[in-house]
Amino acid sequence: MTDPALTIERVLTAELRAWLTEKLRYPVLAVLTDQGAPSQSVMWFDLDPEHPDTILMNTKEGRAKARYLRRDPRASLCFEDELTWIAMHGSVELDDDRERALGVIRALAVRYGDEPDEFNGQQRLTIRLRVEKVIRHG
Repeated sequence: MTDPALTIERVLTAELRAWLTEKLRYPVLAVLTDQGAPSQSVMWFDLDPEHPDTILMNTKEGRAKARYLRRDPRASLCFEDELTWIAMHGSVELDDDRERALGVIRALAVRYGDEPDEFNGQQRLTIRLRVEKVIRHG
C-alpha cells in the first residue's frame, strides 16, 4: 500500500521552489562521516538562479562536512514545516573560489538576517547540491 501523502519527483518543480522560498527555512544537511555514520548540520540555503535543480549552501573551509563531502559527495537535505517534510537527495560539488564563496555567504547572511561583513577574511566554500530525487510528505 502506498502513502497518498508521499510524492517522489526527480526535479525541483516551480511549486516546490516557491514553497522553499516562501519563508525562511533551516534545512538539515546529512552527509556520511569517514566511518560511514550520518553527520547532520543545520544550514542556510538558497536556490541557484542559474541551475534550477541546484541548492546553494556555504561552509567554512576546514569543517568536517567539507572533508566528508570531498571524500563522498552524496548528501541529502531535509526541510520541515510542521507535518510536511521534503527530503532531497543528490551529489554535492564544492567550489573553493574564495570570492564566489564569500559572495554566496554574504547573500545568505542578508537573507537570514545576519551581518554579511562578519564573514570577511574567512576561507569559505560554496556547496552546490545537485538534486536528483525529491521525496515529499504532506
